[in-house]
Amino acid sequence: MKKFLLIAISVFCFHIVNAQMMLTNETIFSGFVGKYEIRMKLGIPYGGATSCFTLGEYYYTKNKGKIDLCGASDGSIVESVNGKEVGYFIFNGAWNKNVGQTISGNWFSMVKNKSYPVVLKVIGKGKN
Repeated sequence: MKKFLLIAISVFCFHIVNAQMMLTNETIFSGFVGKYEIRMKLGIPYGGATSCFTLGEYYYTKNKGKIDLCGASDGSIVESVNGKEVGYFIFNGAWNKNVGQTISGNWFSMVKNKSYPVVLKVIGKGKN
């Protein structure tokens, strides 16, 4: 019984933390990192459950495995796979644009000294 109660409390706490994590100004993109096609979603978190200035995710259209994104105070947006930081994006200007507008920048690897140009087009806006 104690084990069941502990599991139930853990699940309840997990849902409370997730409920507090809400995004505003969500923007959905389609574009390319180098020659690789991607889809990306970025938003501004509120609710105090994260230290990220921007939260999101993206995936390569051929792979579909989601990659987590967390914006840092320096403007970079760091990607992590299985909890390990593997690369980051730097955009030229603000990413929160209107549908149809584009942004550009670069993606940089943290381990292999590689970089690729990034061009994204806003294809949707999430609910605030």
